[in-house]
Amino acid sequence: MNEKILEKIFEFLAYLSSSAQGLFGEPREYGPLRCVDAMRRFIDLIIELKIPLDKDVMNELKELRSWIDKDIHLLMYDPDKFKDFVNKLTRSLAEIIEKYLSLSEEKPR
Repeated sequence: MNEKILEKIFEFLAYLSSSAQGLFGEPREYGPLRCVDAMRRFIDLIIELKIPLDKDVMNELKELRSWIDKDIHLLMYDPDKFKDFVNKLTRSLAEIIEKYLSLSEEKPR
């Protein structure tokens, strides 16, 4: 396996692990912040590793990434707006998933 790819994967996993460890001593509000940051980093990883995805899917992920960049710091200034942002982000991601995976249709087994 390409060492650069492996390095990026381990870097992401180390971020998740250290975030989990750090949350024991941080205020509970940091948990959602860390999760949103993990989404941002995962999208970056997909882009950087050139994961072959449909162009439309990639564009939607990039839009999510931009939105995260714009609003991730709301927690510091307005925790209620940050919570609203996370809720909207989650709904938006669910819509993207449904759009591309057709989860709303019952599939025969």
